[in-house]
Order: sequence, then C-alpha cells, then structure tokens
Amino acid sequence: MTDWKSYQDGSAALDAETAQNWLNQVVAACSTLDPDLILDMFTDDVIADLGAVVLTGKEQLRPMIRERYSRYTHYDLRKTVRAVAGDLVICDARLRWKSPEHSTLQHTRAIEILQVRDGRIARWDNASSSWPATEG
Repeated sequence: MTDWKSYQDGSAALDAETAQNWLNQVVAACSTLDPDLILDMFTDDVIADLGAVVLTGKEQLRPMIRERYSRYTHYDLRKTVRAVAGDLVICDARLRWKSPEHSTLQHTRAIEILQVRDGRIARWDNASSSWPATEG
C-alpha cells in the first residue's frame, strides 16, 4: 500500500488499496450531508463535469453541493475503486436516497473519474443514472 506522503512527493505511484482508503474518506464526508465537509474534499480550482453542467472552481460547485445535500432525507453512498492510473481514480458509485421531490427510495449508479491532487478532488467527471426503487 502506498501512503499519501510517498504518493504526493512523487516517490510512489497511487495504488488501488490507497485509493480505496482515500475514497472511503470521501464517502464519509459526503455521508455527513454537511456541505462544508463535502466541499473540503475538493481543490479550490476543481472542475466538475456532471454531464448536464460543467462547474469550474469551488465557488461554482458550492451552490450545487449545498442545494443537493440539503434535500436528502435518506442517504447511503458506496464507492468502489475500479482502476487507478497516475493521479486518476476511476470508481463505481452506488447511492440510495430520498428527497422531498422523491419520497420513495431512489437509486443512483455512477461511474466517476476523479483526478486527485494533494488528497483532494481536482477534477470530477460523473456519468450517472437514477431510478426509483422497486418493491419486493
């Protein structure tokens, strides 16, 4: 397993185990639903390509994070590393959630490419699909 210091100083490559440990910290921050803790996982100059919108910088990302996470009434996120290449972490994200607009349990599955810099997300590419949970 590569430690973050060795990875950041360039003396070791990021490996899947280290990336998963880091990703678990990202999930823990998101699971608090606290926008400030979530935003702390991003660099100030983050680029977030969410498909329908591209946000540049933490200041553009802030309103979306605040609005999205303030609406959740049930939130269960899981992320699994699928590949690591240099400073890129490719992961499978699975989310169950409810909100005032969706009172029944919803599911989201996403494939994300996360560019990591100094332990934070510098670029977030997300392709996702959501659907209502089925009974039974």
